[in-house]
Amino acid sequence: MTTIRDQLLRPIQEGTLRSQGWLLLRKNALYGLSATRILVGVAMLGVLLTNFGSRHVLWGVGSFWAEPYRETNAFGGLVDLFGVESPALFTLMYLALIGVAVAVIIGWRTRLTTLLLALGMAALVERASPMGDQGDNIARIGLLLMVLMSTAEHWSLDARRRRLGEQRAARGELSVGMRLWHSMPVLPAWWTNLLHNGALIALACQIFILYTASALYKVQGSTWQAGTALYYPLSLHEYGVFPWLNSLVTGNPVLLTTLTYFSVYVQLFFAVGLLHPVTRRLALIGIVLLHGGIAVMMGLPWFSLAMLAFDAIFVSDRTYRFLERLAAAAGAPLRARLPGPLKRLLPPPQGQSDQTSPGYEAAAQQGELKKQKKVQQPKGHKSKDQDQKGKVPKDEAVDAGSHRR
Repeated sequence: MTTIRDQLLRPIQEGTLRSQGWLLLRKNALYGLSATRILVGVAMLGVLLTNFGSRHVLWGVGSFWAEPYRETNAFGGLVDLFGVESPALFTLMYLALIGVAVAVIIGWRTRLTTLLLALGMAALVERASPMGDQGDNIARIGLLLMVLMSTAEHWSLDARRRRLGEQRAARGELSVGMRLWHSMPVLPAWWTNLLHNGALIALACQIFILYTASALYKVQGSTWQAGTALYYPLSLHEYGVFPWLNSLVTGNPVLLTTLTYFSVYVQLFFAVGLLHPVTRRLALIGIVLLHGGIAVMMGLPWFSLAMLAFDAIFVSDRTYRFLERLAAAAGAPLRARLPGPLKRLLPPPQGQSDQTSPGYEAAAQQGELKKQKKVQQPKGHKSKDQDQKGKVPKDEAVDAGSHRR
């Protein structure tokens, strides 16, 4: 009876141990979160730059038309952050928010700038809530969760600063303040791993809920069931970035129905499709095509990019490393022509040491000293160990000779 119970409980115990190891022993999806940081930063920067010319009408002193929406807005005092009466001051604050978005993209003081970007975009966009979209909602949710995660492990200035801090820590212990300055953790590793992976799970669940709820809401409509739902938005001239392309879809009933059902099935089975490597690739390709189509045919590029930014966490690290090697090989000629200060800002190529670091210089000096010692040593000279190694004890030589006889 005990043996049967142990056999039944063993898979549960092993699964529990694997889950604990996944949560506590390492940070997961570091490449994917680095890509998410860059893409969501580009999406927010795109929103700010494309609306720069109409900033006063949308959110500034000329946005008096949105006062009724602000009075009932649930964000409260946060909406008043950009509620200044000076157009010049509003423009300065707007430019500062653009700078924060750039800082997130390049990974400079990432946790702080990510929090500032989330608060700043919420304060700005909610001043005219009817002009926002679901991309703004998922962006602010994702940015708040990213504050708890390590999103600057790759392709960031924080990663370079962290490498320098680790080299200094190897030569001597760093204080808490210096560790914070170098973007190094100050809490125990298991605690930071738990925060990171817990926030990662929350972000993944948010995406699953978003796609699944969207698909279930679609299938309740008669136009989605009939396969004609895409006809109506694609027929509007407001969405006609490429009118001939929209007319091509709306004028072909088979293509229109196929694309309508495709958008529903991709969202409905996205979460389930991630369970197997083959279906995961199909699900990711399908979601990229879906949002690519929305960006091109409906003129919503920043919404699509914000959604794809958080889908990037489901791409494996192996894929990112492969793409990183391809990018490094393609950009090697350009990297060689960069000036020294700018080249030091870039991460070293994969498999190579950072030749600008003090640790590299110390290792290189030690290597040169070893080479000099070998060169100065006489050619026929043997070290003590080598001489002892070449000698054979007399008793062993006698035994070997008698054995041959």
